[in-house]
Amino acid sequence: MTSWLPRSLVGRLAVWATVLLAVSVPVFWAIFSAAVEGVSREVVDTRLLEFGNQLRGYWVSAASTAETELPEGSQQIPPSLGGGDVEWVWQISVDGKVFRRSELLQLTDTTLVGAVQSPQPAFQLRTANLATGELRLAERMVAEIPPFMTGDRPVDGEPTVRVHYIAGVAIDRYNALVEDHAARLRDLAILVAIPVSLSLFGMLVVIIIATRRNLSQVTDAMHAYEQGETAEIDGVFPSELQSLVDRMNQLLRQNMKLVERTRKYVTKIAHDINHPLAIMKNGLTDPVDTGLLNRQLDRMVGLVERYSSLARAIGPEGQIGSRIDVADLLRDTAESFSILYRRTPLTIRHACPDGLTFPVPRHDLEAMLSNLVSNAHKYAESEVSVSAALDGQGRLMLTVEDDGPGIAPDEREKALNWGKRLDEAPPGTGFGLSIVRDIADLYGGDIELGKSELGGLKATIALPARGG
Repeated sequence: MTSWLPRSLVGRLAVWATVLLAVSVPVFWAIFSAAVEGVSREVVDTRLLEFGNQLRGYWVSAASTAETELPEGSQQIPPSLGGGDVEWVWQISVDGKVFRRSELLQLTDTTLVGAVQSPQPAFQLRTANLATGELRLAERMVAEIPPFMTGDRPVDGEPTVRVHYIAGVAIDRYNALVEDHAARLRDLAILVAIPVSLSLFGMLVVIIIATRRNLSQVTDAMHAYEQGETAEIDGVFPSELQSLVDRMNQLLRQNMKLVERTRKYVTKIAHDINHPLAIMKNGLTDPVDTGLLNRQLDRMVGLVERYSSLARAIGPEGQIGSRIDVADLLRDTAESFSILYRRTPLTIRHACPDGLTFPVPRHDLEAMLSNLVSNAHKYAESEVSVSAALDGQGRLMLTVEDDGPGIAPDEREKALNWGKRLDEAPPGTGFGLSIVRDIADLYGGDIELGKSELGGLKATIALPARGG
């Protein structure tokens, strides 16, 4: 869908910046033009409303001097009323009778018909088609007692007359005035649009340069790591890039752990197999001790099987995958060991909340659990307990307990270390607690040994939730 875009992120930013600039300028102009049109109409309407207020002032002045009976066309009409523009028309009616009207209305003998039938608090604007053409009108009716009639004020104080004011301008003249104001504002818009466009362009350039600089910093940090100058991709970057760098560093640390374990396991298997090989070499004398050779071969087969299982546990299958049903795994493990050791009078109990799932490969979790259950079964007297639950931090707490002799507190750390040679154990005894710790460490977890309420050893694996 975006195949037309450059492959470079900076190039894509430049393309989108150009598109944004090309679109924003006409959009800005369209919005500004609409706003200018609205403002210009408001300006002319305001002028029309002021004309209406001026008309009312003229009426008050005429009424205060008892000039209500002056014929139309009297010289008492101030020359400023209408501004000398014949297209600005006006009319004053008192109780439905025309009192005064503008020169154009007199010449054309036109009477403006009002739409307002009751007193209003302010002038109302409207557009109307009359005999003289289409007009933009401001209209208001006021109920009041004129000053020259104050002596005849009724007792109840009700107004004695209704004065109807209509002021207007021909629609062509109105539109011309609107366009005149709009043209002035558009000239101003051009002066505003140029610096705004340049500022927008400058901002986009700065964003592109800053993005390129930040990407270059990540590239330099990766190059330093590749050259062995740093232990990981080092640096402080913007949050979006920092999140990516942190994930990359996490993968690098994970891979480093795998490499270190691979080296350690290769060294261990070479060391552990070297001993039975030396015995076999010395046993190849005349006569050949076939029993000795067979025993050493069995030991080597057991070592290979154990290390192969360990390699599978930390290989590609050991990466974090989908969520597994922990309760189902505990049940399968307990039933499997019950069948495997069915001749041994031992009870394997399991407890786990229904529906408990966790993002960890089944193979690795099963390997750790099987090893702990196997060790517990080896030393238990009558009972082994397996349980799983989530703690308050969302970690998976996997616990295996037995009622055997346990391990003394000062010996527990040694049991978790690589000090014991695997070739000293008979084949089929499992990975060893130290290997369980290594597998748990791949997922940021650990194993802790303690005393069980059953009386024997309590082994607890804590795995933090990650992904999934």
